[in-house]
Amino acid sequence: MSFRQFPATDSNGESRIIIEFKQEDTSAQDQRAEPRYELEDGRVLVRSGREFVTPGGDVRLSI
Repeated sequence: MSFRQFPATDSNGESRIIIEFKQEDTSAQDQRAEPRYELEDGRVLVRSGREFVTPGGDVRLSI
């Protein structure tokens, strides 16, 4: 598994870090596997274009 970090801004204008996790050893069938996104504190994020939101909607980020 590989990962990368990138900056984002929350709805209050605060800077946050999003971590993207990608599976490295994907077979031909799994090459479309979606990356997983988390906040620096481990909370899961769901991506929609350039926006990321926690499942409960308490954090909304944009890149």
